[in-house]
Amino acid sequence: MVTQEDAQKELRERIKKELATRLLEYFVPYVDPFSQNEEKAYIFKPFHKILTDALERALERWVKKIMISVPPQHWKSTISTQRFPLFAHTKDPTLYIVSASYSWDLAKTHLSKARQIAESPQFKSLGLPLNFDTNWAFEYTLKEWWGYYAVWVWWSLTWRPIDIGIIDDVHKDRLEYESDTIRNNTWDWYTSVFLSRLHKNSIQIWVMTRWWEDDLFWRILALEWDEWEVINIPVIQWDTTIFPERFPYEFIQKKRWVMWERDFQALYMWDPINEGWGDFKKEYFQYYDRNTIYKKKYSFIDPAISQKESADYTAIITIWITADNQIYILDIYREKALPDEIIDNALRIAEQFKVDVIWIETIQYQKMLALELRKQMLARNQLYKIHEMKPSGEKEARIRSVLQPRYSLMTIHHKLWGHNVSELETEALKFPNGTHDDMIDALSSCIAMASIEYWLEVNATEHPMELHPYSYKKEEVAFEFAVDDKVY
Repeated sequence: MVTQEDAQKELRERIKKELATRLLEYFVPYVDPFSQNEEKAYIFKPFHKILTDALERALERWVKKIMISVPPQHWKSTISTQRFPLFAHTKDPTLYIVSASYSWDLAKTHLSKARQIAESPQFKSLGLPLNFDTNWAFEYTLKEWWGYYAVWVWWSLTWRPIDIGIIDDVHKDRLEYESDTIRNNTWDWYTSVFLSRLHKNSIQIWVMTRWWEDDLFWRILALEWDEWEVINIPVIQWDTTIFPERFPYEFIQKKRWVMWERDFQALYMWDPINEGWGDFKKEYFQYYDRNTIYKKKYSFIDPAISQKESADYTAIITIWITADNQIYILDIYREKALPDEIIDNALRIAEQFKVDVIWIETIQYQKMLALELRKQMLARNQLYKIHEMKPSGEKEARIRSVLQPRYSLMTIHHKLWGHNVSELETEALKFPNGTHDDMIDALSSCIAMASIEYWLEVNATEHPMELHPYSYKKEEVAFEFAVDDKVY
């Protein structure tokens, strides 16, 4: 006699099976050969659905070119290179799928994992028979069709046109990426061999770690930026990780502090740093870990009122400068924010750290933001000195003049485990060739303004500014400040 519980269990299994035949997001966990092993079992996370949805759009030809960047051990290859080909063949057994990797071993591993899944009872229950060629380790074949073929990058491709081409890690590590010869040879293979086997309806899927700025991702996007869907999922988002069950936030942060920042940014954030090309070095950074109540604190607001993906970030930097010119960064705020959000966060930070002076950069529309900041300050019964600052001259000169000497002299201290500290360091290491420099620009302005404020309070009118060590003459540093319409 079939119990109600058994009937419900059977119904749930039928539903899971039916969904697995229709959607990749259900197929991936359904065919998991380790489903009974809690430590190895597949865990489907929200970012996995982003991947599966994109791959399904590719299979339906809504998009034909996809770049995927997900941190190591987060199953990007498991989904894209091992299980997606099988799912694609359940939809169309005539597809010829090719995956390319940096070595024979990796290529064979991807294919063997796919074959392992294909031989599992879960997959066989979906009703797709596979006929393997046991004499050849780099392909599986379907009856009367080619199936799935795995190759080494730089290997020739002289067979039938490719329907789905998957490139999963063309380089082994940073050493290969740093070789101009290897990068150029790989690019030649891609343009002359791989592309020659594609037809007008072919799908390209790239799964890759970005170790270097001038890599294949960059070269491709420079030519076809409007044709590719780029999926970049950094490991850290909003003070947590995308996969906390396996990689908790504390675990990732410890890993970050142990690793070279350039390696962490490449492996976990898809933001490569080419070491040795910029003005700042990793060894310049030093840290403090204390909660001292500082006597004099300063904030600087560099507003960017836009939430567009390509827009700059609003940066709010809060610091303390000691009498011996040691600079402690107390807080770093960086977001794409609207005016009300900028004001709310600026006043929140000011209240939290009891700042003495707030500067706000005012260029064009930003002057209205400064006026509203003053209104909101009074409405909330808060009282701070608020000055407006109009920078002039080149931003690079401003950053170089203020920050580089201080960092090289080890007078700037970062807060250990502080919010956005690693992001600021990345900006510095990538300067002047990075995409963004909002935080280091705000930091340079904050230090300059705090230095002027300090000199004004300590020295008043006893000494001429040009003789003071905190002087900022245009001929010396190639820029000047206008503070509340007074030029320094």
